[in-house]
Amino acid sequence: MNIANQLTVGRILLALATFIALLHGGPDGHALALLLFIAAMVTDWIDGWIARTTHTISPFGKIADPIADKILVLGSLLALTRAHLGIPLWAIFLIIARELLMGGLRALAGAQGKVIGAERWGKWSMAVQSAAVLAIIALLNARERLSQIPPAAHKLPYFLTLVCAAVAWLSAYLYYRLSRRMLEKSWG
Repeated sequence: MNIANQLTVGRILLALATFIALLHGGPDGHALALLLFIAAMVTDWIDGWIARTTHTISPFGKIADPIADKILVLGSLLALTRAHLGIPLWAIFLIIARELLMGGLRALAGAQGKVIGAERWGKWSMAVQSAAVLAIIALLNARERLSQIPPAAHKLPYFLTLVCAAVAWLSAYLYYRLSRRMLEKSWG
């Protein structure tokens, strides 16, 4: 297993640790979750950079990298619902549904001998989602450590989760357009 793929597997472990820290943490656990989430975001950038510069992009990496990203984002959002920040479960459901559909699309492509890796808009979607979840975790930490936060900040997790769902479905639509012929071929 090359270094980029090892970092991807490490990111899955960081995602699990972030989930646990958010779920059971309290102020110290939430601070740890913030650091773990940042570390996972950094490894996401580093593993992609290593794979590109060392020409070690692999089919495993093309599939595992977006899975690791989704475990990090979805696991964090699910754990954050326990913090009573106003995160809408229906928006998380929409993100999960999109990921299941994309998994099906990737499986269908695999059955036809193709690998669907992350495209530019998928990477942008992940960047937006990661930044939104990072902001929510930071807000949770601020809420626990500061005596007051601006009243508008209390609604921010709700709107950031909506942004996550919106960009997820926008990128799903773009993937659909890219894969339309493959889908039509499989229907016939």
